[in-house]
Amino acid sequence: MYRWNLELSAAFQSVLAITEVILRNAIDRQLRIWNAVQPVRGGSGLHSADWLVDPATPLNSLTRGARRRAADNAREAEAARANAHPRKGARITHDDLVAQLTFGVWAKLLPTPDVGDRNYTARRILWEQAVRHAFPHARNDPDGWIVADRARRLHTLRNRVSHMEPLLDVQAIPRQSDALRLLGAIDPAARDWCAGISRIRAVNSRRPTVS
Repeated sequence: MYRWNLELSAAFQSVLAITEVILRNAIDRQLRIWNAVQPVRGGSGLHSADWLVDPATPLNSLTRGARRRAADNAREAEAARANAHPRKGARITHDDLVAQLTFGVWAKLLPTPDVGDRNYTARRILWEQAVRHAFPHARNDPDGWIVADRARRLHTLRNRVSHMEPLLDVQAIPRQSDALRLLGAIDPAARDWCAGISRIRAVNSRRPTVS
């Protein structure tokens, strides 16, 4: 049973890693476009495309803590590079910072139906003005709640997998479906590629009987 749990965790790791990278790249692309056309409050001109350094409202308040942690982690990663590393001593780029943002950051940028959420309005603004364009193939989801709910479930699963928690009560096939449908809303070709390498269904079919 323990070995099977390890195998399912490994199978999910691949799918979750692919999903996270494609999700973050798709959202980041749209936030860069959006941020670059936002006027600077109380000043003249526009914000830059680098929303992790020069975020417009409401992105600044939504990501303040995450941006600080990403910058700290990026500096630590640069300092830990071996002297022979081709980027040793290189300045920290936007991509370096994006790579340090967690799955949870992206999930919490998506809209929520919970009007009691303190970031409800900010998340709604970002969805309508920018983030929805990251999901050009989403169907019947104008408010983004279906996309957000799938991302939320995958974020929860990712934490369980990363901490090697038992997956016996996880419905593996529906969670794989969440990942593939989320990818399909972004890029059907990426969804098909991920589905082709996923081992989740095969491993799940060998689920041990609990006596």
